[in-house]
Amino acid sequence: AVSDFIDKEVMPHRERFENKDYKLTEDTMKKAGDLGFLGVAVPEEYGGMGMGFVSTMLVCETISGAVGSLSTAFGAHTGIGTMPIVLYGNQEQNKKFVPKLASGEIFGSYCLTEPSAGSDANSGKTKAVLTEDGKHYLITGQKMWISNAGFADVFIVFARIEDDKNITGFILEKEMEGITMGEEEYKLGLNSSSTRQVFFNDVKVPIESMLGGRGNGFKIAMNALNVGRIKLSAAILDACRRVIGLSTSYSNERIQFGIPIAKFGAIKHKLADMAVRTYAIESATYRAGNEIEK
Repeated sequence: AVSDFIDKEVMPHRERFENKDYKLTEDTMKKAGDLGFLGVAVPEEYGGMGMGFVSTMLVCETISGAVGSLSTAFGAHTGIGTMPIVLYGNQEQNKKFVPKLASGEIFGSYCLTEPSAGSDANSGKTKAVLTEDGKHYLITGQKMWISNAGFADVFIVFARIEDDKNITGFILEKEMEGITMGEEEYKLGLNSSSTRQVFFNDVKVPIESMLGGRGNGFKIAMNALNVGRIKLSAAILDACRRVIGLSTSYSNERIQFGIPIAKFGAIKHKLADMAVRTYAIESATYRAGNEIEK
């Protein structure tokens, strides 16, 4: 089903994706949601398919091979934009957000990186200050390179409370007053993937929006990213196979010295090397995925 979707809805529009057509990315994501592709890893009780980790890798692999912009939007939404709530949210948070995230009614984003905090994720300076009545936190800070920011409805935001050793996670909604966006970033690729800075200026967030408990944000952030690191390996496989297929076809069609260049030893070596590397990536990736599923 995912392969058919890519062939019919994505491949014919590759040029539009590469020309900063952010609306096309958003619309295609909604279509993916209608078909259930955004909820493969989401439990059935929250409107998803409840499938295993290897199945989520297969969907990621297939949906990622055609257009990088869609792949980035899909991965950011289904992984770090949704799974922190699924894995660490309470029942009320899951009921409120996850069915809509799984269907594509709303989209998610993940706000961790800051100008001074990247790989050292726990060094972020975004602050969460408890109000005098104890019912809200006021969140102030800046996040950068946020995928899906331009059309996201939900933001997983990490901030520090007082002088806590570790950051804390919060679930914010785009209609909350005090959230503003920077312009779309200029990138070398992934041109239709929305990437913006997000600014928080005393955003008033109910205490019920805290995710996973105070001081648990670093654990949430790292575990969400770890899942994505495995899937990034799967995400290149379909593109690898497409490149091998195109290269093989071209080398059989290209005639030099009266024979296809596929007959030359150097070309044979290149094609074989591509196949071997792809096989090795696939084997290592799905072995790792199977270990996680166990």
